[in-house]
Amino acid sequence: MANVVQQLRVQAGLSREALARASGITVSLLTKWERGEVRSPSLVYSRQLARVLAGRLGVSEERLLLQIAEGFECPPSQGA
Repeated sequence: MANVVQQLRVQAGLSREALARASGITVSLLTKWERGEVRSPSLVYSRQLARVLAGRLGVSEERLLLQIAEGFECPPSQGA
């Protein structure tokens, strides 16, 4: 299942390369986020991603920033 960054990128019609370039991050790091190989983006990078994606999707940066943050949250554990 695609993670939130990948879902938003695809919705925005952007390639990894285009989103990385516009956000000022490396393609390698973006790829690792999309594959779940590294922790969630820092607040700085999340803001940069939200800024670019919001412009493409016509929604607020704040909404996307929250969506990115929530998409990387771990579900609560079922045990004690």
